[in-house]
Order: sequence, then C-alpha cells, then structure tokens
Amino acid sequence: MASTYQTVSYGSTGSAVRKLQTALNKKGYTLDVDGIFGDKTRAAVRDYQKKNKLLLDGIAGNETWSHLMQSVTKPTKATTGKQVLSGVSDETADALRRLEKGYAPSDDVRAAQAVWQSTESTRPGAYQSPYARQMAALYKEIQNRPDFAYDPAQDALYQRYAALYTRQGQQAMADTMGEAAALTGGYGSSYAQSAGQQAYGAYLQELNDLLPELAANAREQYDAQGEALLAQYGLLEDREQQAYGRWQDKMDVWQEDRDAARDAYTALQKQDYDAYETLLGHYLSKAKTEQSASDGKQANTGKTAAAKKSSLSSTASESLQRAMKNYLASGNSAAALRLASQYKGRMTAGQKKTFTKLFSKYGKTVKL
Repeated sequence: MASTYQTVSYGSTGSAVRKLQTALNKKGYTLDVDGIFGDKTRAAVRDYQKKNKLLLDGIAGNETWSHLMQSVTKPTKATTGKQVLSGVSDETADALRRLEKGYAPSDDVRAAQAVWQSTESTRPGAYQSPYARQMAALYKEIQNRPDFAYDPAQDALYQRYAALYTRQGQQAMADTMGEAAALTGGYGSSYAQSAGQQAYGAYLQELNDLLPELAANAREQYDAQGEALLAQYGLLEDREQQAYGRWQDKMDVWQEDRDAARDAYTALQKQDYDAYETLLGHYLSKAKTEQSASDGKQANTGKTAAAKKSSLSSTASESLQRAMKNYLASGNSAAALRLASQYKGRMTAGQKKTFTKLFSKYGKTVKL
C-alpha cells in the first residue's frame, strides 16, 4: 500500500523487509524473518506475484504490497452476511460491509497498471549491428596485411621499364656495332662487339638506376592502400556509431514511456487507496454517529444491496486502448484479446465500437 509501506527489493534490509517476510509466511511461505531481502525472499515474492497475476519483477512495490496486505488483514468488524448493525442505517451498514472486505483497485488503477505492463512489449530488441560483419572482415584484412617488401619481378611498372630499356639497349647495341663495322670495311671485330655491348649495358644501368625510385613509388602505393583501408574502417565505424545512437534513442524513448506509465500508475493507485481509506473512515464515523443517535435501536435490515454493474470510465477506457495498442503493435494480440475479454462486459456500445476499430487497424478481429 503506497501510503503505508515502502518499496523493498533485493538487498533491502530493515523493518519493512521483516513485515514483508511475516506477511508472506502467513500465505504459506517459510522465510526467516531476519529483515534481509535475499534470494529466498525474492523467490517468494516472485512466486506470490506469479500466482496472483501481479507484475512479475521480484520487487515488493505498491501493487504487491496492496494485494498481499489486503489478503492477510482481517476486517475490523465482521459485518458481512446478514449481521445487523444496531442503530446503523442500511446505507451505512452496506457501505461498511463492502469497504471492510479490503481495498480493491478501481478500473482506472487496473487500466493504468495494464498500460505500464504493456510497455514491456514495446521494448526495442537487442541492438543488432548492420556493419559488424563488414568491420570484422576489414579489421582482419588490416591485421593480416603483410609488411612492405619490394620485388621488381612483381612490379608491373618495373617490367614495362625493363622491356623498354631492353629494346632501346638492343637497338643501341646494333647501331654501335654497325658503326664500328663501317670503320673496318663492313667486317665485324672484337671492337665492334665490345662497343655494342657497352651501349647495351648503358641502358641496363639506367634501368638499375630507376630501382630506388620505383621502390619508393611502390612504398607510396603500399602506404596509400593501408590508409585507404583505415579510412574505410573509420567510415564504417562512424556509421556503426550512428546506428547505435539511433537504437539508443529508441531505447531512451521507451524507458521514458515505461517510467511515465509506472509513475502514472503509482500516483493513481495512491490516490485511489487514499480515497478508499477516506471513505472507510467516513462511514465508520457515520456509523458511530448513527449508533449514538439511535439509543441502540435497530436501524437496518441486515441485507446487503446488490452491487450495481458500472460501465468503464472514460479514463479507464483510454488507458485500456493504450495498453491494447502496445500489445497489438508489438504483435502480442493474445494479451490484447485477454484485456478486451476481461472488460467487455463493462464496455458501453461506443467503447466497444472504438475497441473493435482498434483491433481492425492491426488486422485483428475481436468479439465484444
């Protein structure tokens, strides 16, 4: 009960925990009344919540306290059945019989509770990275990239230069040998051969002189490729952070909605219980006044008036619409149908039409 008992959960200690353990033991549990909210106490709370279809969170909050204490607390007076209260009017006696049965949450409170419970079905799923596989593959590629090593035989640019300088060297060698042969009357000589070989070797030396430059160029390409891989990984990492941020925003919105629904239920439940206590106090005071004025004469018949069947309030109807919408939007139509079935006997014609339209919007039918 919000106005009397504090919320206690795993790890709590003190008199409130002892009171909880005592109340649970009266319901058949065998807890040590030590004031320590440990594993056994939490298990008992969860079992009690499950058996009584309460919010299953293992926490003794407003709902659990109210249900537990109203079930273990006896009425102050036995005023049920046909017992006649001397000197008390039928209206007062009937009201006391009803009120002393214990607090029962109103439709508005139960509907607000349904909204709170339904928000769990709208919780965003666990984060699923759309880039995890790409990032893992790219990271592996970066990690396994071999160290730089220059091999001219594997350098296409070197091979092109080699072909070019070989052709030019061979041409220079032929020209040189031809010129030397002309000087000797067209006959070859060792001089011509040596001169041609020198001309050819000069071109091959030029090719060798290019090796440092070609190696440096290859290194630049290697470094550029590495930087490109890192840049690509960084881009994916940025996208990953953006995707996670969008998911976190959805989670934040859901948590705000859930907390707002819980706070609304808690406030309404406290208000409702306070009203119950006020009404009980009013009729107890009224009964005392009537008894004092009656001089002990009988003033009521002892019969309990039949409880009138009331329609759902607009507040309860709106809350139930929110709860059912949460369930339907998350694909849990069974939970929405259970709520509709639970309250259909109290719905007005207009409310039935509204709920039917809501189910139809999600492709579902409901008989109300």
